[in-house]
Amino acid sequence: MFRNKILMKVLLALLVISTTFVLFTSPVAAYDNELPCDTNKDATLTKEELSTAICEYMLGNETNSLDDVGDASYIYSFWNGEPLTINDHYNDREVKLYRPVERIALASTPSVRIVASLNAADKIVGVYQNIIDDNGLIVTKAYPEIRNQPAIGGGSSPNAEAILAVEPDVVFYSASSNAAVLEGNTGIPVVALSATFGLEFGETNGAYNVWQLAGQILGKEERAQHLSEYSQDKIETISDISSTLPVENVKNAYIATGGNNDIIKCAPTYYSLDIAGGNNLAEGLPSSWGSATVTKEQIVLWNPDVIFIRYYTIGQTLTKDTVNNDPALAGINAVQNSSVYYIRGSSNGMDPAIAIADANRMAKQMYPDLFVDLDVEAEGNSIYNEFYNEDGLYTQMLEDFGVFERWD
Repeated sequence: MFRNKILMKVLLALLVISTTFVLFTSPVAAYDNELPCDTNKDATLTKEELSTAICEYMLGNETNSLDDVGDASYIYSFWNGEPLTINDHYNDREVKLYRPVERIALASTPSVRIVASLNAADKIVGVYQNIIDDNGLIVTKAYPEIRNQPAIGGGSSPNAEAILAVEPDVVFYSASSNAAVLEGNTGIPVVALSATFGLEFGETNGAYNVWQLAGQILGKEERAQHLSEYSQDKIETISDISSTLPVENVKNAYIATGGNNDIIKCAPTYYSLDIAGGNNLAEGLPSSWGSATVTKEQIVLWNPDVIFIRYYTIGQTLTKDTVNNDPALAGINAVQNSSVYYIRGSSNGMDPAIAIADANRMAKQMYPDLFVDLDVEAEGNSIYNEFYNEDGLYTQMLEDFGVFERWD
């Protein structure tokens, strides 16, 4: 009996030690849809199977590698000895993972923001070409090494061969694409993550749910919860003030999609405006990829108090001068009262850090008397730093673009 107790203590100690190995594992040649050290292949890892695997490894039996034993220890400790089963954002599709995630391929631009904000940028081993090409991404200002990762495709679809070459444990994909097809072509778990950050963070598949899902996959549940609580606190700091406005004082706003689009392209949804207390005149219009098309005559009829132009491309053609010098728009309130402003807005999906920082900017621009003490630049730096662990990112953005209003 005493001997058995000693053996069990040794095994438990080894279990704790081996659990840490997962942090230093090397890539495997191909994804195996079986649990490591699951001797009877029943997709359930028992204490006896794990103990045997640890003992055999310590005795020099090469049936299981160090990676296998380390991963099995993690699975037994944190996944209850079973594959991690989740439902992603592509039609609530079920995905199973048989190994803890140490290597991530990003097959969509929004996914890079999600992974980096969860403090898992070091796990990225391959990225979509758009991530490499887009020099306006805030996240790659904080993590420039991401743009040096191998490209795994671009344009309308990722490249299955390129994904296999970087040997990821999981691929994060867009929720608007058929993740099952990509998974079938690679044999690697593909998880579709939503990027509807233009909508309320608390909505189905909104920011809070995305962080929770990705956090579960990456073992970053505490960080995901922190981001949700932090964001909610920042949002309420603004909305608690803006929500007290009498209806007659609420500003009617028009949000131009910006870039190289014409003024008639607008955003029917933008959560930042809701937080800041504005009324989106285009709300409810049918849209494609977050953009709706109206006419200048409609803009004149709406007569917006404020026009916000999303400025996400350095040197874009739609500018404040474009609007202010347009004879067709000369009589609207926004032009007459010099209330045409820039916001950062979305680019290749929405960045939740930008959405919160934009809410501050929009609130200050629409209601300067209510937000006299709001330091937009300091708050922006604080928000970007919280998400991407790099100070001064908001100031860098202001200086890079050179068009955004700054307050003394």
